[in-house]
Formats: sequence, C-alpha cells, structure tokens
Amino acid sequence: MRLRLIATFCLLSACQLTLPGTGRDAPPPNPITGGAIAVTSLDAPAAAMPETAPPAPKPVAEPATPEPATPESATPEPAKPAEAAPPPPPKSPGQIACEKARGAWVRAGKSGTMTCVQTLRDSGKQCSRESDCEGQCLARSRTCAPVSPMFGCNEVLQDNGQRVTLCID
Repeated sequence: MRLRLIATFCLLSACQLTLPGTGRDAPPPNPITGGAIAVTSLDAPAAAMPETAPPAPKPVAEPATPEPATPESATPEPAKPAEAAPPPPPKSPGQIACEKARGAWVRAGKSGTMTCVQTLRDSGKQCSRESDCEGQCLARSRTCAPVSPMFGCNEVLQDNGQRVTLCID
C-alpha cells in the first residue's frame, strides 16, 4: 500500500526516479529559458563573479582628413568643474525677522507651513497660569513651555488657572 502511494505521488508531482550519475545528469533544454539556468550567490565575492564585458561601442565615423596626433600636439582636455549646487532661494522678510530674534525657521505642523519657532527663556519654570510664562503654561507638568508655538494638542492653563486643551496645526 505504501509503495503504491509513493508511486502515485511521484507521478502526480513529476518526480524523477533516477539517481545522479545514471544517465540523466543534465536537464533537457527549457523552451523558455533555452537551457540550464546559472545560479550565482549574492554573497559571492566580486572576484568569483563571472565577468561580462559590456557590448563594444559602435565606431564613430572619422573625418575625411584626420590630423595626425603627435605627443607634442596632444594636450589633455581641461578638467570640467563639478556642477555646483543651485543657490538657496532668497530669504523672506519673515525668515529674516525670525533669525534676528534667534528663532528657527522650520517647516512645522500638519500643513508643513514654514514658521518661526522660538526657544523661550523661561522654559521649565514652575507656573500656575498663563501669565506666569513667556509662552504657555503646560497643565500636566505645571511648567512653562520650552518653545513657541507648541504644535499639536496640549493641555495648558489659562490666565484664570483653568485647564483647557489647545490645538495648533
């Protein structure tokens, strides 16, 4: 019963019932690939990789009367300078004012708008209302905010000490 099951499985899965070296070493040519497929490991060192030469360029037609090149008349071509990066765009008045106030001109918020973000002098100072800080008074830590504006949603304390959620995009 077992032998019959193995034979049926081999027929259905196209098993080869030959051992290596018994006459069928090379597979028949594949009509799609045209023959055996060479397998190369990606981890093989460059020296072990077969070298394939690029196709030879087509010869360019030479002028009818070529000038003979002599060592005295042959001069090397001057080296081309590397292409310089394009100059940065001019600064906007807002960016100039931001940099004068020691702020950072950055892309911020969900919209990605350029804005001036300033580090506040009283960052981390204890507070109980907004008027205690240069910027916002953070409700969770009861400390002054480190930067202004604070993007996203933040719990802050208003001037009357009431806790509110402030969302800035």
